[in-house]
Order: sequence, then C-alpha cells, then structure tokens
Amino acid sequence: MTSSNETVLGISAGVATPRGKVEVSLEKAGRKRLAIWNARTIIVVRRATFGAVTNADIPLSDRLPTFHELASFDAGEAWDRLSPEQQRVIGVLALRFGTIGQCDGFFHETIEAVRKSFSSSHWTSQVQATAVWPRLHIELIESAAQAAFQNLCDHFDPLWPQLFNWRARKEVKQS
Repeated sequence: MTSSNETVLGISAGVATPRGKVEVSLEKAGRKRLAIWNARTIIVVRRATFGAVTNADIPLSDRLPTFHELASFDAGEAWDRLSPEQQRVIGVLALRFGTIGQCDGFFHETIEAVRKSFSSSHWTSQVQATAVWPRLHIELIESAAQAAFQNLCDHFDPLWPQLFNWRARKEVKQS
C-alpha cells in the first residue's frame, strides 16, 4: 500500500513509457488506475500485515529454508536420502551444468579479448588460441549454460522438502 492507501498492483519499466519513466498500476476501493512516475521517485511501501506467518502455515513445496537450515545443510546426508533414480538425474544435470557452465565466459571472438579476460601466465599460446570462437558459437554456449543451470534449479524445486528432511504435517481431521 502506498501512503495514499492505494494498493500497488504492479510496477514496470515498459517500452511504451517515456525514457526514465515507469508505469505503476494502483487500486483503491475497487478502482484501478495507471500512473506514470519518474524512475527516480522514492516509493515508500507499507506491507499489509495479515498476522505472522510461520513455517507450519506454508505448504512444504512452497517453503524456503531458514538461515539456520541453509547454513547447516549437509549435502552428503541429503544425497543419501535421494533414490538412485533421483541421484542419477541430479548427477547428470550437475555434470552438464558443471561442464558447460564452467566454459561460459571463456571464449571470445579475438585472441586479444582472450588475453585481456584471463591471466595468460598459465595459459599457453595454443590454449589461448582454442578460446577464439565465432560470436554465434559463444552465444550458443552462453545460452546452453543458462539452460543447464535453469534445468538444475527447476529439478530441485520439488525436492526441497526431501533435501531438507522436512516432515509433512499430520492432517488433523475435524469432526
């Protein structure tokens, strides 16, 4: 909610707005309006509070780990809880990302760009020469690295409860 008690529905730096402006969609008492604000405008937003949300109120598939859970996360223990099929899928995705992702940013269109980007003291001239690729190939590798990372992240989403060993709450039947 803004200081005018309007609810902010969305803020976008749309292509159609004048340079340096943003579109702000607002709503108050069922009436919606679109405002165009200077991008440097400081917007103070108050969050409407609906009571404290606890981890018990959040479905396990939507929950994020707490700082303590993340800081004390034991990857080996989590790996052991996965089935062999899950381990294989994650391993393949990790190998793809580790291989392609590690190469993202190494390749350049000219040898000068290669030498400027890396400390060449440990790269032989022959190795530097292999890092010169056409722009199209560089873009394909960058795209493949992003896709590999996204696939790895997407695969983890349904596994969070299992990786963090969260237990499903017992359903309480009301009579």
